[in-house]
Amino acid sequence: MNERLFLAINGLSHHSAFLDALMVFCAQYIPFILIAFLAYLWILGKSAGRRAAFRAGLSGGTALVLARIVGVFHYQALPSVLGLGRPLILHTSNNSFPSDHASFAFGIAMSLLFSGSTSIWPQAVLLAVLVSFARVFVGVHFPLDVLVGAVVGTSASLLIHLLRKLSDRIADRVHGVQERILSSMSRGSR
Repeated sequence: MNERLFLAINGLSHHSAFLDALMVFCAQYIPFILIAFLAYLWILGKSAGRRAAFRAGLSGGTALVLARIVGVFHYQALPSVLGLGRPLILHTSNNSFPSDHASFAFGIAMSLLFSGSTSIWPQAVLLAVLVSFARVFVGVHFPLDVLVGAVVGTSASLLIHLLRKLSDRIADRVHGVQERILSSMSRGSR
Protein backbone atom coordinates (compact mmCIF):
# COMPACT_ATOMS: atom_id res chain seq x y z
CA MET A 1 0.00 0.00 0.00
CA ASN A 2 2.90 2.37 0.85
CA GLU A 3 4.39 1.81 -2.62
CA ARG A 4 1.02 2.14 -4.39
CA LEU A 5 0.28 5.44 -2.65
CA PHE A 6 3.80 6.66 -3.44
CA LEU A 7 3.35 5.80 -7.13
CA ALA A 8 -0.04 7.55 -7.22
CA ILE A 9 1.35 10.78 -5.70
CA ASN A 10 4.63 10.71 -7.59
CA GLY A 11 2.65 9.93 -10.75
CA LEU A 12 1.23 13.46 -10.56
CA SER A 13 4.69 14.80 -11.42
CA HIS A 14 6.10 15.39 -14.90
CA HIS A 15 2.78 16.70 -16.26
CA SER A 16 3.08 20.40 -15.47
CA ALA A 17 6.35 22.31 -15.40
CA PHE A 18 4.83 24.88 -13.04
CA LEU A 19 3.53 22.27 -10.58
CA ASP A 20 6.83 20.38 -10.71
CA ALA A 21 8.80 23.56 -9.98
CA LEU A 22 6.43 24.49 -7.16
CA MET A 23 6.72 21.05 -5.54
CA VAL A 24 10.53 21.07 -5.88
CA PHE A 25 10.59 24.47 -4.17
CA CYS A 26 8.29 23.22 -1.39
CA ALA A 27 10.27 20.00 -0.91
CA GLN A 28 13.56 21.83 -0.56
CA TYR A 29 12.88 25.30 0.86
CA ILE A 30 9.86 25.22 3.19
CA PRO A 31 12.10 24.44 6.19
CA PHE A 32 13.84 27.79 5.58
CA ILE A 33 10.48 29.57 5.51
CA LEU A 34 9.66 28.00 8.88
CA ILE A 35 13.01 29.19 10.25
CA ALA A 36 12.13 32.69 8.97
CA PHE A 37 8.85 32.45 10.93
CA LEU A 38 10.85 31.74 14.08
CA ALA A 39 13.25 34.61 13.41
CA TYR A 40 10.26 36.91 12.91
CA LEU A 41 8.75 35.81 16.24
CA TRP A 42 12.07 36.13 18.04
CA ILE A 43 12.95 39.56 16.69
CA LEU A 44 9.54 41.24 16.53
CA GLY A 45 7.56 39.26 19.08
CA LYS A 46 6.91 40.11 22.67
CA SER A 47 8.00 37.76 25.45
CA ALA A 48 5.37 35.10 24.59
CA GLY A 49 6.37 35.15 20.91
CA ARG A 50 10.06 34.81 21.71
CA ARG A 51 9.35 31.91 24.04
CA ALA A 52 7.18 30.24 21.40
CA ALA A 53 9.92 30.70 18.80
CA PHE A 54 12.53 29.25 21.15
CA ARG A 55 10.35 26.21 21.96
CA ALA A 56 9.62 25.69 18.26
CA GLY A 57 13.32 25.85 17.39
CA LEU A 58 14.11 23.35 20.14
CA SER A 59 11.28 21.13 18.91
CA GLY A 60 12.59 21.18 15.34
CA GLY A 61 16.12 20.34 16.48
CA THR A 62 14.90 17.62 18.83
CA ALA A 63 12.79 16.18 16.00
CA LEU A 64 15.89 15.86 13.81
CA VAL A 65 17.75 14.02 16.57
CA LEU A 66 14.79 11.71 17.21
CA ALA A 67 14.43 11.04 13.47
CA ARG A 68 18.05 9.89 13.33
CA ILE A 69 17.48 7.61 16.32
CA VAL A 70 14.34 6.11 14.74
CA GLY A 71 16.28 5.63 11.51
CA VAL A 72 18.85 3.49 13.31
CA PHE A 73 16.14 0.92 14.00
CA HIS A 74 14.60 0.80 10.54
CA TYR A 75 16.21 1.29 7.14
CA GLN A 76 14.16 2.17 4.10
CA ALA A 77 15.89 2.72 0.78
CA LEU A 78 14.84 5.75 -1.23
CA PRO A 79 12.18 5.02 -3.84
CA SER A 80 14.63 5.86 -6.65
CA VAL A 81 17.16 3.36 -5.27
CA LEU A 82 14.42 0.72 -5.53
CA GLY A 83 13.67 1.83 -9.10
CA LEU A 84 10.27 3.26 -8.17
CA GLY A 85 8.78 6.47 -9.48
CA ARG A 86 10.32 9.32 -11.37
CA PRO A 87 12.24 11.65 -9.05
CA LEU A 88 12.33 15.36 -9.74
CA ILE A 89 15.36 16.02 -7.54
CA LEU A 90 18.54 14.14 -6.87
CA HIS A 91 18.98 12.86 -3.34
CA THR A 92 21.84 11.01 -1.71
CA SER A 93 21.21 7.31 -1.23
CA ASN A 94 20.65 7.38 2.51
CA ASN A 95 17.90 6.13 4.77
CA SER A 96 14.60 7.73 3.82
CA PHE A 97 12.86 6.63 7.05
CA PRO A 98 11.66 8.82 8.61
CA SER A 99 11.75 12.02 6.60
CA ASP A 100 14.01 14.61 8.25
CA HIS A 101 12.15 17.40 6.44
CA ALA A 102 8.75 16.25 7.74
CA SER A 103 10.14 15.68 11.25
CA PHE A 104 11.68 19.15 11.39
CA ALA A 105 8.66 20.91 9.86
CA PHE A 106 6.14 19.21 12.12
CA GLY A 107 8.36 19.79 15.16
CA ILE A 108 8.22 23.53 14.51
CA ALA A 109 4.60 23.70 13.35
CA MET A 110 3.12 21.62 16.15
CA SER A 111 5.13 23.52 18.73
CA LEU A 112 3.67 26.79 17.45
CA LEU A 113 0.22 25.20 17.59
CA PHE A 114 0.76 23.98 21.17
CA SER A 115 2.03 27.43 22.17
CA GLY A 116 -1.25 28.94 21.01
CA SER A 117 0.18 32.41 21.52
CA THR A 118 1.07 33.11 17.92
CA SER A 119 -1.14 33.77 14.94
CA ILE A 120 1.19 32.01 12.48
CA TRP A 121 0.64 28.44 13.63
CA PRO A 122 -2.01 27.70 10.94
CA GLN A 123 0.41 28.73 8.20
CA ALA A 124 3.19 26.68 9.82
CA VAL A 125 0.99 23.56 10.00
CA LEU A 126 -0.05 24.05 6.37
CA LEU A 127 3.61 24.37 5.36
CA ALA A 128 4.50 21.19 7.28
CA VAL A 129 1.78 19.27 5.45
CA LEU A 130 2.88 20.79 2.15
CA VAL A 131 6.56 19.90 2.57
CA SER A 132 5.55 16.35 3.49
CA PHE A 133 3.36 15.97 0.41
CA ALA A 134 6.03 17.56 -1.77
CA ARG A 135 8.70 15.12 -0.57
CA VAL A 136 6.55 12.27 -1.89
CA PHE A 137 5.54 14.17 -5.04
CA VAL A 138 9.18 14.79 -6.03
CA GLY A 139 9.98 11.12 -5.44
CA VAL A 140 12.40 11.17 -2.50
CA HIS A 141 10.16 9.68 0.22
CA PHE A 142 7.43 7.13 0.67
CA PRO A 143 4.19 8.27 2.35
CA LEU A 144 5.07 6.25 5.46
CA ASP A 145 8.39 8.12 5.70
CA VAL A 146 6.64 11.49 5.96
CA LEU A 147 3.84 10.15 8.16
CA VAL A 148 6.34 8.82 10.69
CA GLY A 149 8.27 12.10 10.34
CA ALA A 150 5.09 13.97 11.31
CA VAL A 151 4.68 11.72 14.35
CA VAL A 152 8.33 12.22 15.32
CA GLY A 153 8.04 16.01 14.97
CA THR A 154 4.82 16.12 16.96
CA SER A 155 6.36 13.92 19.67
CA ALA A 156 9.39 16.19 19.88
CA SER A 157 7.20 19.26 20.27
CA LEU A 158 5.18 17.52 23.01
CA LEU A 159 8.42 16.69 24.82
CA ILE A 160 9.63 20.29 24.65
CA HIS A 161 6.25 21.54 25.84
CA LEU A 162 6.45 19.20 28.83
CA LEU A 163 9.71 21.00 29.63
CA ARG A 164 8.14 24.39 28.91
CA LYS A 165 9.16 26.12 32.14
CA LEU A 166 12.81 25.20 31.62
CA SER A 167 12.86 26.17 27.93
CA ASP A 168 11.11 29.48 28.71
CA ARG A 169 13.72 30.33 31.35
CA ILE A 170 16.48 29.56 28.86
CA ALA A 171 14.74 31.67 26.18
CA ASP A 172 14.51 34.60 28.61
CA ARG A 173 18.20 34.30 29.47
CA VAL A 174 19.23 34.08 25.82
CA HIS A 175 17.14 37.18 25.09
CA GLY A 176 18.72 38.99 28.05
CA VAL A 177 22.21 38.22 26.75
CA GLN A 178 21.17 39.36 23.28
CA GLU A 179 19.85 42.65 24.67
CA ARG A 180 23.07 43.28 26.63
CA ILE A 181 25.19 42.60 23.55
CA LEU A 182 23.08 44.87 21.35
CA SER A 183 23.12 47.58 24.00
CA SER A 184 26.90 47.46 24.36
CA MET A 185 27.30 47.48 20.56
CA SER A 186 25.14 50.58 20.24
CA ARG A 187 27.07 52.36 23.00
CA GLY A 188 30.36 51.39 21.34
CA SER A 189 29.31 52.82 17.97
CA ARG A 190 28.68 56.30 19.38
